[in-house]
Amino acid sequence: MREWLDVGLRQNPATAKVVTTRYGFRIRIRTTEDLIMRSLYTSGCWEPVVSAFIASRLKPGDGFLDIGANLGYYTAMASRLVGPDGVVVAIEPAPALHAELQANAALNQCENVRPVRAAVTTSPGEVVLYVPHKGNLGATTMVKPEQHESRLTVPGLPLADIVTTTELERARIIKVDVEGAEGMVLDSLAELLDLQRPDCEIVVEISPDRLAAGGRTVDEVLAPFLSHSLHPYRLVNSYMPEDYPTMLRRPPAPVRIRGPITAQTDVVLSPVNADVLPL
Repeated sequence: MREWLDVGLRQNPATAKVVTTRYGFRIRIRTTEDLIMRSLYTSGCWEPVVSAFIASRLKPGDGFLDIGANLGYYTAMASRLVGPDGVVVAIEPAPALHAELQANAALNQCENVRPVRAAVTTSPGEVVLYVPHKGNLGATTMVKPEQHESRLTVPGLPLADIVTTTELERARIIKVDVEGAEGMVLDSLAELLDLQRPDCEIVVEISPDRLAAGGRTVDEVLAPFLSHSLHPYRLVNSYMPEDYPTMLRRPPAPVRIRGPITAQTDVVLSPVNADVLPL
């Protein structure tokens, strides 16, 4: 199944198609280009457990910050869930992905979405992004890999210069998926913790190896959040196609992390103090 997904769909592509996801919104796909698009083509979903968690939290009128919005999957999902009285800020620096994000927002008539083309940084200035390979555009990163197919320069801004106080205060979920640059984003976000609503939860992909390449540790970047009485939970997240049916049928609830994070992990930082977070 994995060979068919990763190789077969590139050799026998479904191009210029629109798929309807399991959450009712639509996404443009070209299966030659990206793992996310191929997963949406075959299952109508991306990251089933992360999707289920976000869908379980967002309600009409809520806010959602999508930091590293990619082609706009979570942006379109959130837009539909929070409704016309809600607000979504979608932050994506890579020009090609930002164009896809805007196209998918237009496709779904997401009038409550404000797209921003910038990287979240600790201070204003240009930053370099690296594209490791075209088969997974979501792997575009500020951390220079050993090999890369292309590089591009994009504007960088602190989060406080990107989102308004109102947008931050309304955010029920803040999602961070920035491929190793999460330390910089979390540093920027930590300065704004006092402005977040009491039930705000942060969903962040943490990559210890990439943090280490930038001279950071997991404990260091999470410390301000734990000191702010947020608690870490592990979201199960497999990219193996054979795992999708089980995750779609029975997405497991996030479980409290009580030891070190040593591998790439999707983490929920929540004010809830429990062993398991309900979905």
